[in-house]
Amino acid sequence: MQEIEFRSAHHLCVETDPALCEPCQERLDRQLALLPRVYGELEATLVPAPDSGDRETGTARPGIPLNGPAVEARAAVRGTLASWADLIVEGRTVRLPLRTVPALAAFLRRHLGWLAAHPAADDAAADIDTVLRQALRILRPHSFSAVPTGSGAR
Repeated sequence: MQEIEFRSAHHLCVETDPALCEPCQERLDRQLALLPRVYGELEATLVPAPDSGDRETGTARPGIPLNGPAVEARAAVRGTLASWADLIVEGRTVRLPLRTVPALAAFLRRHLGWLAAHPAADDAAADIDTVLRQALRILRPHSFSAVPTGSGAR
């Protein structure tokens, strides 16, 4: 997987118009392009493999064992993208996209210029950065253990 860039204190936007500088917009665009694939990869981790050795002999647990963090990460990705898509729909009076992660991410990318100039642009960038970071920590816990958790300044 390509190198993933996250928000950090190493890059500080100055107060400009639009609210997000060009490098921050480009990073957000790359993150939005990556989220549908990460969301799909999380699906593969929802149910542990049958012979993973995680079961105890003689125990009877009802239902299908699910990977709770993966379920939560998928819900956070979808919910975050839907929330920012709703803001765009309200602000631009455009049609709401399908509520799938690929459709929502594509919608946000199409309207990224508008969102980047919105007063809440920094919050959108921080939210999307956070859900991507959390999802990748679940998928690749050893690769992202050293990634700082704070969103830092923009």
